Amino acid sequence: MALVVERDGAVAVVTLDNGPLNLLTMADRAELVAVAGRLRDDRGTRAIVLTGAGPKAFCAGSDVNEFPAGSEAGRERARREHACYAAVAALPQPVVAALHGHVLGGGVELALACDIRVADATARLGLPEVTLGLFPSGGGTQRLPRLIGASRAKELMFLGGTVDADEAARLGVVDHVVDAGRATEHARALAAEIAARPALAVRAIKAAVDVGMDDGMVVGTALEERLIGELFASHDAHEGVAALLARRPPHFEHR
Repeated sequence: MALVVERDGAVAVVTLDNGPLNLLTMADRAELVAVAGRLRDDRGTRAIVLTGAGPKAFCAGSDVNEFPAGSEAGRERARREHACYAAVAALPQPVVAALHGHVLGGGVELALACDIRVADATARLGLPEVTLGLFPSGGGTQRLPRLIGASRAKELMFLGGTVDADEAARLGVVDHVVDAGRATEHARALAAEIAARPALAVRAIKAAVDVGMDDGMVVGTALEERLIGELFASHDAHEGVAALLARRPPHFEHR
């Protein structure tokens, strides 16, 4: 199997292991959908790290040997790609991507489906599909402009070149840049910090932000009202307030 899943307390670490470049096949994408489905229903998993095995790449994109030649096959491929990245984006737990080496094409689209991106100094990110007469059709044309703005996203996709980790951070594609070889370590530490927060509140934050970004402020604020009503009745909200008043650390039970 190209995906390895391990648990570190409340953090699940998902590693793409299809060396040396961790290319994404359609079978890998189907496996990722299945893994996301299992993690989604695992209440013991409160944060997720997504990374790639080996020193060369987080993911250098798709296996071009699988590219279809026909129109309908191309549309079906895009539908399956969308289902894969949507499964990652729809996870209720925060997902932290740990990026190193080559992060290209479908690898960038996979990273964009995550909530937070950590890149080490070796990372080079790019969407080179235009150089093959194609374009980023796994959600790249939608998620990247929402993240960094339309004009910057278009320029990156029009040219098909790569940017280093510092430039990616300047553009807003990645959130943290760390020393070479430390992306996964930093991502795991960040995920562990998130996992220590009350899970219901963390999930509510992710849901409210994502729905508001996709469906607009009116829908997002309506969801805020519903979710905060549910949280005020939760154990952890009662515990958090009681701990504050008693000037003691809270003991959250994630319920």
